Order: sequence, then structure tokens, then C-alpha cells
Amino acid sequence: METRLTITAQFISDGRSLGYEGERLERYVAEQKEDYEKAKKEDFEREKARFEREERLKAEEKARFEREEKAKREEHERWKERDAREELKRKEEMELERMKEKSATAAGTATQAEVRPRNVLDKLDKSFQGMKEDDDLMAYLTHFEAVATRCKIDRKEWSLLLSYKLTTFLRNCMLRDSLFLNENYEEVRTVLLRHADINAETCRKRFHRVKPRQNDFRGFVTVTGGEM
Repeated sequence: METRLTITAQFISDGRSLGYEGERLERYVAEQKEDYEKAKKEDFEREKARFEREERLKAEEKARFEREEKAKREEHERWKERDAREELKRKEEMELERMKEKSATAAGTATQAEVRPRNVLDKLDKSFQGMKEDDDLMAYLTHFEAVATRCKIDRKEWSLLLSYKLTTFLRNCMLRDSLFLNENYEEVRTVLLRHADINAETCRKRFHRVKPRQNDFRGFVTVTGGEM
């Protein structure tokens, strides 16, 4: 209020210095006050516009900064995702390679397993038949041993060869216990007889009742032993 009165007094003083009095002085003071208020309003509007412009620039700068930060975060996430994909791809390739190597090894082992029995079977007399369900195990093993000996088959291969000639039950026993891989035929023979529930005394009695087969040296000894 004091400032306003001071300005009005200044306008009156200015008017009087110009020679205005009475009505002309009042009109002069009113015009000056109007111009003053107008200029003041214009200054306010300019200051307001300047403030708003600065605020807008600040907002734009903030938005730009946030966009850049967002872009950086997104770029970082893209790199992380790319690295994760590459790591996953690398692991998948390693797993695939491992599976290929495993398959190749298994295939090689299977091929060897197929070739070896086939070669061993080729050594055995073609007339030697597979065991039937009603065959006597003790007699069959005795006959097998005689034929395998005559064919000069390595004793270490007898277990594998025998597994292809036994009944389904006994063959499954050999497969389950991996007996076909055992190179100690006597151990395999003992286990098979145990599966068939044949003890040592039974073996002795049955051995002496075995009928000789053609080219079976053990059968020949069994039958002729009492006469010699």
C-alpha cells in the first residue's frame, strides 16, 4: 500500500512539474497509473512465461534423463538375455555333443557285442542244439562242455556262448546277474546249477547217469568207467 501511495505521489509530482493542475493532473495521474499497472502485468506475464519455460525445460531434461536411463536398463537387459541365450545354447550344444559321444560309444559297444557272439557262435558245432525246457541241465552242460572243448573254443568265451543256448529262464538269470560276461565258466556253471536247485550230490548221481552222445568224451568215460 505504501509503495502504491509513493508511486501515486510520484505521478502527481511529475504532473505538476509538467504544469498540470486540477482535472488535467488527475487525468495524467490516471493514465500513468494505468500504464504502470499494464507494464507491471506485462512484467508478471513475462516472468511467469520465463518460469514456465524453465520448468518445461527442467521437465524435458528430466524426461530425457529418464529415457536414457530406461534405454540403458533395456540395453543391459538385452545383453543379459543375449548372454543367457548364448549360455543356454552352449550348454545345449555340449549336452548334444555328450549325447552323440554316448550314443557313438553305445553303438560301438553294441556292435562289438553283436560281432563277438556271432563269431563265437560260428565256432560252435552247427549241430549243437539249444536247450529245451525238459532237458536235464546237468546233462546239457556236460554235453556243451564236450562240444566246446572239441571245437577248441577258448574257455573264457564259454559263458557268453552258453547264454545263447540256454532256456529263456536260465538265459534271463545270466543276463540279470551279468554271468554272460564272467570269463570263469566254473563259477557260472555253479550259479546255474544253484538256480536249477541241483546240489553236489545230485550232480554226482546225474553225472554217472548221463548217456554218451556222439563225440562226447565225458559221456564215454561215464559209461565205460565201471568196466575199466
